Amino acid sequence: MIFKHFEQQKDFYRLLNERHLIYLLKDAILDLMELKPDLPKGEAYAKAFVAYSLYGWIEVWFQRGMQESAQEMADLFQSQGL
Repeated sequence: MIFKHFEQQKDFYRLLNERHLIYLLKDAILDLMELKPDLPKGEAYAKAFVAYSLYGWIEVWFQRGMQESAQEMADLFQSQGL
């Protein structure tokens, strides 16, 4: 679970956020989603939607001080149908 990883490495990601470097996660998430230009359009846009949504959620979670647990974040994300 990706949220668990961030929770376990909270100090590192808190520092990235404080240094305004959290945007570096975007490329890692896109790689994780295997978003490539040669994918069929439906798959490409679906993967982009999920990847950028996940990145947005993580960024807001960090900005809010990671108040919610990793499990709570995963449950919230899944409840959105993503």
